[in-house]
Amino acid sequence: MSAEVKRSKDTFTATTRDLSEGGAGIECDRALVDGEAVVLGLFLVVDGVEDERNPPLWVRGLVAWCGESDDGMTYTAGVRFDVITDDQKTWLRRVLSVIQAKT
Repeated sequence: MSAEVKRSKDTFTATTRDLSEGGAGIECDRALVDGEAVVLGLFLVVDGVEDERNPPLWVRGLVAWCGESDDGMTYTAGVRFDVITDDQKTWLRRVLSVIQAKT
């Protein structure tokens, strides 16, 4: 899945590595700060194109951890969802089932 990360000073794209109802692991080109508040936009991408049948999910979260990747050019981070509604959880379950069906 593709992600957009919004924080107080900027907005940038990332790629999800792990996703659950509790949070997401992301890979991006800049460091995040532990405890930093972010808003994640999660987009299901199929064959390189955003899946219009599943509109993006926007959810608030807190950065649980961030580390530099071995290549020294990217960062990985864990974002714990801070506030997530029942509708958002339903969206996540539906999208996760689509992803699992493709693997």
